[in-house]
Amino acid sequence: MKKLTHFFLITAPLWILVLAFGNFYFISEAIPFDSHETASQGALSVSSKTRQAQNESPELQLNKLTPAQQYAGEILAYLLQVVLGQAGRPESREDWKIRGIDEKLDFNNIVEVMTNPERNQLDLMVLDMNILDLTRTLYYYDEKLSLYKGDFSVASIYPAPEFIAIRLVLLQKIHRTEKINLKALIDREELLLYPGLEPSKKDLNAMNLKPAELKLIKDIIESEPRIYQYLKSPCLIKAFYNTGAIEGGEFVKQRIREANYKRYRCSCFRGSDKLDALKILFLPSIMREFYHGDLNRSLSQHGFKPTEFFDEMVKKLAEEILSATKTRLRKEVIRLRKGKPEISVSQWDKLWTRIAEENISFYIEDERPLVIYPENAEQVIRDVCPEADFAVILLGRNIYKSIFFDKTRDVYPSVDRLYIGIMDIKHSETKDETEKISEFICSRLKDRIRRMVGKVKP
Repeated sequence: MKKLTHFFLITAPLWILVLAFGNFYFISEAIPFDSHETASQGALSVSSKTRQAQNESPELQLNKLTPAQQYAGEILAYLLQVVLGQAGRPESREDWKIRGIDEKLDFNNIVEVMTNPERNQLDLMVLDMNILDLTRTLYYYDEKLSLYKGDFSVASIYPAPEFIAIRLVLLQKIHRTEKINLKALIDREELLLYPGLEPSKKDLNAMNLKPAELKLIKDIIESEPRIYQYLKSPCLIKAFYNTGAIEGGEFVKQRIREANYKRYRCSCFRGSDKLDALKILFLPSIMREFYHGDLNRSLSQHGFKPTEFFDEMVKKLAEEILSATKTRLRKEVIRLRKGKPEISVSQWDKLWTRIAEENISFYIEDERPLVIYPENAEQVIRDVCPEADFAVILLGRNIYKSIFFDKTRDVYPSVDRLYIGIMDIKHSETKDETEKISEFICSRLKDRIRRMVGKVKP
């Protein structure tokens, strides 16, 4: 994938304007504002929305997450590692590890800091532009996880105050090398869901929480009840554990075992169905190119459907890979006899059609998007399509900016996989990647194709 040499503003289809009021930053999309008054009005409306009294009973509050929200939880799990300084771009990690580490755990204050232009958001969060499209993708699947709760007239790089508050609790626990007993916390549903209930000392000891920490968690859930369900997300629990913020135990181990993609299986969409055919796998990761939640569309059994644009880019990439492979194979396989190729161009074209149909197949998982990055790529590929010979992980717009790739470890030729930005496919900027994939294919098929060429009569 190409490293962009120009700032992301140039490539965005909708212009994005960054305004600063003192130290208060907004990212405004589609509906700009240019006055202190407008920013303040936006902040005030959010502040009032954020702490609405919850009249629903706990039973109503405990509705299960939708498929899109479940996927948002998977994105949150990766984002959490980034904002705790344990993943993402190396140059931002040290800042993320300490930002807000001494901040008072007060939810009202957190909301005020994040929404009042007279306060400094940078007390709590790093202005990390690398995560802009990562957070935008998160909000696409659950708009309530954005700072402005789906009001994208004043959209922000930052997640909702509830997530920022969770980050502060985890950050401070990690810093003190203390671990929350998550099972004890989740088991206390009534204590968490009814604001008036006070914890006993026994409750606090069981959860390994201080009164201020539990109060913050209760305030978070009162503000956004679905957070209680997010706390039970297998991928989030795995991230909590990997960051060192929670204890282990059988409950956590079971959730970590469930944090996999085994139920999402690949299928062949082009090429040979022979067992010995070379299998090239496409996997969608952290992208907005999937419909969800629209009953008028024919969604998959998992609640998603790829967009027409996604389908077009997949077909285009497959064609580019085949074209690069055809060119490379001809150079590497066909020998010269008295200075002339042993078979004619027309013979090669006819043979190539047979080669592509019988020896190369393309597989895909396109029933729902996934979350794949170097640290979990091998496991995800094994879960979804263990028979794949080579994997191409397709990333949404600018998502690569939030991921660190070690070229000596994370991509071909060190491993049989590559990452390609979907917009690079659109703009035909995938030559380097398709050349590498064709190199892999040729390394596996060259001897087989050589035997086929030898049988062609000149």
